[in-house]
Amino acid sequence: MELQQLRLFLAAAESESFTRGAKRAFVSQPALSASIAKLEGELGVKLFTRNKRNVVLTPAGRTLFERATRIVDECNRARDELKNHDQQRMLRLGVINTLSIANVARLIEPYRRENLRLRLQVFDASNDEMEQLAKKGRIDLAFTVLSGRSASRHSFIHSKSLFTEPYLVAMAAHHHLSESPSLTLSDLESEPFVSRSHCEYRLMLQELMRSAGTRLNVAYVTNQDDRALSLVQQGVGIAIVPAHYDAPNVVKRPLTELSAQRSIGFEWADSDNQEEIDRFIDFASTVRWPE
Repeated sequence: MELQQLRLFLAAAESESFTRGAKRAFVSQPALSASIAKLEGELGVKLFTRNKRNVVLTPAGRTLFERATRIVDECNRARDELKNHDQQRMLRLGVINTLSIANVARLIEPYRRENLRLRLQVFDASNDEMEQLAKKGRIDLAFTVLSGRSASRHSFIHSKSLFTEPYLVAMAAHHHLSESPSLTLSDLESEPFVSRSHCEYRLMLQELMRSAGTRLNVAYVTNQDDRALSLVQQGVGIAIVPAHYDAPNVVKRPLTELSAQRSIGFEWADSDNQEEIDRFIDFASTVRWPE
């Protein structure tokens, strides 16, 4: 078992794809596949199960993942302690607060592990707060809802999309509307509604309701997404959430009149720190995002 085999194994496991894992590790996909096949042969166990969309760790693979993570971490730490002692790398990242923490963590945690001498500062922010952080030069890069605003009205002049998603109606699995394949505004009118006060869809939804001559029965207003999903789980009300939001015993259904989608990705301005920005964006492209 060689260190490079473990690195390639971790790249495939964390990106849930041999193709994305090879891109992350800067090798060809056949080279990564061959390395993992050799590792499986040496260990005498199957490490991945493969399907049409992604690869998933087997129980043996999960066991190796824990060990390999510690081994590679120690090797990375030793390498970085012996190299570039006087160089301090830094990246300041703004993260829109309507992204689920699971999607943020799947990007930040492995990146920190692979860049131990990088000082990565992360700021949660609303759309307006993100703009202010950029104007004050406090962030290098924003992980956010892509605005499409012109450069003359916006601090960021470059962007890269990672994934696009619709908004869906979330409700408890036992809710009486959960069996419907889709919902209409009239279905929502009498239902207790949990309003996510910080979400960018609110003004759009309000205009949609006005146009249809209907009103939401707002029962709870919160600016915390985990609280909103917990209220939905408990049957306190329904909510409209981005499609990637998930929680146990919560189901999501499309709203026929709400066709808007949001695009999630990076925005940034010209910077002296462009090398770190490019490195982080390249890494993000190897992560498996919602489809």
